[in-house]
Amino acid sequence: MLQVLREADLDVLMLAGRYSLLDHSALPELLPQCLARGVRIALGGVFNSGILATGTRGGTATFNYAPAAQEWLERTAQIESVCEAHGVPLRAAALQFPLAHPAVDIVMLGARKVAEWDDALAMLQRPIAPEFWAALRAQGLLPAEALTP
Repeated sequence: MLQVLREADLDVLMLAGRYSLLDHSALPELLPQCLARGVRIALGGVFNSGILATGTRGGTATFNYAPAAQEWLERTAQIESVCEAHGVPLRAAALQFPLAHPAVDIVMLGARKVAEWDDALAMLQRPIAPEFWAALRAQGLLPAEALTP
């Protein structure tokens, strides 16, 4: 994506799975470049292929369309613990987090049923206290430079 951004004059990029509650790999370089150039992000994969929708306790968790590696399972379990302590559904945090970055305009979902769409709308509107985001940051689960809702 960085190479494309360097070589093309774009208005919008679609980014899948690289800026989520779990994967922050686009944060250090890609998102600042987009901001500097006025490129907007349409963000897909905010559930990282399922692990941030289902969590780690409901069967086989997937990350990047494959069974999740141990490091992703452990990190997600830590996030789930903070969610539980603050009464925040994992799906709500996963949907709301990336929208706090000023380069991200939309998140795209792969809803397969009306119930999943309705749930996503409810999760987007669910209030989340600043203390929740602070707890994630304090446990090293969010980078210091990550903006939060």
